[in-house]
Formats: sequence, structure tokens, C-alpha cells
Amino acid sequence: MIVRTYSLKEGDLFLRLAAIAFVLAGLLHLTLGLGADILLGAKLPPEVVRDPVLDSQNRFYGTAFTIYGVLFALGASDLKRHSLVLQCCFWCFFAGGIARFVSMGVVGKPSSMVLALTASELLLPPLLALWLRHATRPD
Repeated sequence: MIVRTYSLKEGDLFLRLAAIAFVLAGLLHLTLGLGADILLGAKLPPEVVRDPVLDSQNRFYGTAFTIYGVLFALGASDLKRHSLVLQCCFWCFFAGGIARFVSMGVVGKPSSMVLALTASELLLPPLLALWLRHATRPD
């Protein structure tokens, strides 16, 4: 007999809190554009911050990032029903963390804030995927 040391409700709560964090981060990029990257430690000259292409891209990606929050909130509402969607979110987020290594190899080491984000993107998805597998398996 395996004794579970977690509570399904605690997992739901974590996903709901993560959803809020994703939505807030996405909205930050939506409202601040490249200014959000400056908060993460990017050193951008004013003419770059005002570049319409970069601003548009940043706001687009911020809005797309908000989708993670929406999907996490949806998934938390019914783990078994939405487990495949959540697994896809976890592994896409993990792939984003790996993509940061490509950037590091091409352009160099980012700020410590981005390094911390990279660590969370590489560590949390596998842990969440394992948790979800255990949380949704038949008893």
C-alpha cells in the first residue's frame, strides 16, 4: 500500500496560485511591453524600448504567456479531466527553459532573475508532471 503524502486540494491550490502568477506576469508584459524585460534586468537603450517590432513581440508573448495561467486554472478545476492539457503545459514550459540555454549559448548569461526563472522552468514541470500522474491515477 502506497501512502500519499500530498493532498489533492494542496495540488489544486498550487496550480491556482501558479495560474495567478502566470496571468500577472503575462499582464505585466502586456501593459509594460519591453519595460517588463527591464524589470527582469535587461539593459535596453530607449530607442530599443520604443522599437515597434520588439514592443509588439513582447506584448504578444506576454498575452500568450497568460494562456498558461488560464490553462492552469482550468486544469485545477478538474485534474482528471484536464490532465492531458496540464501535461502539455508542463512540458511546453520545460521546453521554454531549455530554449533559454540556446539563448545563453548564442548571446551569453542573462540576469540572475532570468537564471532563477530558468531553474524553475526546468525543475517544476517534471515535478508537477509526476505529481499529476500520481494525483490522477485510479485508486
